[in-house]
Amino acid sequence: MISARLSIHAYMHCAKCLAEKPKGKSPREWARLEVGWTQQGLQVWCKRHECNVMHIDFQGQRHPANVEAEP
Repeated sequence: MISARLSIHAYMHCAKCLAEKPKGKSPREWARLEVGWTQQGLQVWCKRHECNVMHIDFQGQRHPANVEAEP
């Protein structure tokens, strides 16, 4: 079963945001990312710089996913 708990061990960040991040702010506090489905798969978008961070092409394959919030 795919967990609904926070399981991230390597975070993604916009390289431009990391270069501009103010001292005293964590990358998590500074991030302005949107994540969503595209025709190809899944895209991570930087709202601050209006640029792609990552776009994953699932090549038409369906993958298991957990979309339930943890109670």
